[in-house]
Formats: sequence, C-alpha cells, structure tokens
Amino acid sequence: MNPRRRQAPFLARLPKIVLLVALVFAPACKPRLTPEQRALRTEARQALQAQSYARAAELGRQVVDFLPRENDAWEDLVEAQLGAGDLSAAAQSLGAWKAAIPQDSARRWESTGDLALAEVDSARALASWNKALDRRPHRVLQKLAQLHHVEKRWSQEEETLTRLLALDDAAANRVRRALVRRRLHRWPEALEDLRRARELEPQAEEVQKATALFERVGKFLSAIQDLTARLAITPGDDQLLTDRALLFLRSGDPEMALADSEAAGKLATWAMRPRLFGGLALIELGRAGEAEAAGIKGQTHLDALTPEFLETISRLDAEMSVERNNPELYVTRAWQLNDISQPALALQDAEAAVRFDANSAGAHAEMSYALAKLGRRDEAFEHIKKATELDANFSTAWQYRGELEMARDDCDAAVESLSRALAINQTPIALQKREECYIKLGQFEKAQADRRALEALR
Repeated sequence: MNPRRRQAPFLARLPKIVLLVALVFAPACKPRLTPEQRALRTEARQALQAQSYARAAELGRQVVDFLPRENDAWEDLVEAQLGAGDLSAAAQSLGAWKAAIPQDSARRWESTGDLALAEVDSARALASWNKALDRRPHRVLQKLAQLHHVEKRWSQEEETLTRLLALDDAAANRVRRALVRRRLHRWPEALEDLRRARELEPQAEEVQKATALFERVGKFLSAIQDLTARLAITPGDDQLLTDRALLFLRSGDPEMALADSEAAGKLATWAMRPRLFGGLALIELGRAGEAEAAGIKGQTHLDALTPEFLETISRLDAEMSVERNNPELYVTRAWQLNDISQPALALQDAEAAVRFDANSAGAHAEMSYALAKLGRRDEAFEHIKKATELDANFSTAWQYRGELEMARDDCDAAVESLSRALAINQTPIALQKREECYIKLGQFEKAQADRRALEALR
C-alpha cells in the first residue's frame, strides 16, 4: 500500500484537529497587549494597591474592555468598586463577568462573597466563600476568620484560624488565635499560641501588643479563672459576670470587660454595675460616643470610682434583684451616681423611684440635682420645689432650692429657702450662700452675722 495514501485521511482531518485544539486552549491564551494597554493595566493595579479605589475602578473598566476573558481583570474591577463603596456597580460587574466568562471560578465566588458581605448578607458571603475555599484556601480562610470575629462567633473563628495555621504558621495568625482563645477562656492554649508567636517574630508589633495584654491580665488571671469556674456552675449569675468584668477593667482588657458587662446587663436589666463597667470599657476602647449615648460621661475612668462606691453599688444591685420596685433603693443609688457626676444615670434611677412612689421627696430632689447638671434648670427647679412641698423638714432640698433660686437671680426667695434649711440643720455651705445673697441685697449686717456664724461653725 502506498504510504502517501495511508497519510491522506489524517492530513484531511488535520485542520479540524488544529481548530479543536485552538478552541480548547483559546481561553488560556492571553491576548497580546499593546504597550499602552500594559501601562494602563499596571496603573490600575497600582491604584488598587494604593487604595485609590475610585481611580482603580475607572481604570479597571477600561482594562476589562480589552481583557474581557481574564478573571483577574474582573476581580480587580469588583474589588475597586467595593472599595469605593459602589455596591451597585460591583453587582453589575459580577453580572457582566459571568456573561463574559460563563464558567464558574474561585475568583468570582470570592468576589461574590465580598459583595454579599458589603451588603450585610453574611450567610450568602459564607456560602460563596466556601465555594472558593478549595482553590484559594489562604485568602478565603482569612476572610472567614474575620467575619466570624466581627459576628463574635468565637468557636468558629478559632476553628478557622486552626485551619489557616495548618497552611501558614505565621506569628500574626498565632496572635489572632491566642486572642480568640482568650475570648473562650482557654488561657493555657492562648498562652501557648503567644509563646509560639514570640518564637516566630518577637519584634512584630502585634506580638508585642499581645504580650503586653497577656502580661497585664496575668496579674489577675488566678481570680479571673476562679470566677470562670464558678460561672460554669451558675452561668446565669450576673453578679459573678460583673465581678469578672471589673477584673478585666483593672487588668486593662476592655474588650473582655465589655463582653462580660453586656452579658450581665442582659441578665439583670435593673443592675447599674454592668452599665457603668460597660461604659468604662467603651471609653477605654475609644468609643466614648457610645458610652455617652448609654448615659456615661466620656471622661470617666475606673480609678475615679472609690472602693466604697463600688461596694455600695454592688450591694444596691443585689438588693434590687430581690426588691425590684423599692423606690428608696433607686433614690439611694441615684444619690451615689449624682455624687460621682453621672447625672444621666442618676436621673434614670430617680425617675424610676418616682414611678414607684410619686410622693418621694428624695426622688424629686435627686431628679432636680441631675437635671441641673444636665443643663435643664427650669425642670430642676420644679422638682426641687416639689421635694420641699412633700417634706418641709428636708434641709438638703431647701438648701439646693436656695442655690437654684440664686442662679435665677431671685435672692429674696433664696434667702427664705436657705433660712429654712439652716433652721433645720446648720451647714457651712448654706451659711456661705445666704451671706452671698445678703451682700447682693445690700443687707451687710446680716451678711456679717452669717460670716461670724460660719467662722464659729468652722
């Protein structure tokens, strides 16, 4: 047989084979770019790295025009649009991406998850990222761990970081797992992670910060672990949770203090210590605005609270857990809070006392004091008047009424109120204030008499 005749069928099929190979490998063959296109793509990536997202998005749209079948070009565009906060444009780009490259890819699933996260749809973000996990494990595990952290799913974050460490035993990952294990109160394992991080990269900033934190907590760790063991037996004990929050505040760990305060506050809505400690933790975390919204003044710090105050507030919280509607307990706590310059919290307690007993002179007096501190002086005056009407022998109320009348430039009324207070109980402040009133009224002999009485009293 003629060899040339045997080759003929193969030669006849050769153009079809070449065409098939070209079709199969065409997507993998990158188009040849012009120098201008290469420069444009380089500029787009540099803008993205510099977090100049608006510029990166503008350039990225031009890049996908000449590279419509490259997943990484679409991924860069979507990342830039998400960075610029243009979620609508990112969604449109994902649709165009799928139209240009119908075959699913890990890049597109990851970007889909990123968009879902930006749209506050964590379930869809998790589902999308999990589809990209096998192909891009390191990147996706980082994002999964961060999402679990934001949503305070500590066990899931710890599990995800363990998987990440199996791929990359880096100091930063060790620190992250140490911190989340502290959230889970798994202290020996947390300390072991920190030890390993210090071996890997002792000079890293995150390692040094974590080391300082654990050293501070270490001074209180025995007491913290004791409370943790007791909470394992009675997990619904708000007092134990609040005691532990106080220890974390003292150890300089406001994150853990805030977590315990929030948990205690949910269990005991009437209690003041969880609210106060939670506010102090927010201030330490640089979230003073949130503390102010919760009624805690932004300049308050733990060292301003005396042991006597902390003991009294703890006792009052415990008593209120039994007598939730006792107005006197709320009045007493309002006085304590006014005394440490927390008028917003004091006002809430005084209002609660009035709800339980509308004729409580003490409640109206504390309301007056708090309202004045909050700049609501007209309301304050009405409540102090009410207090003196309800209890004519309430010397403190008469004295404060006189001070508010002085602030209203009504010295005649102030003299009368201060005289009522002094007739019940002579105090240096009342004598001093009445002396000031007499001087303003030109009654100098009476002012001199108060001055002599004040010196004698002192």
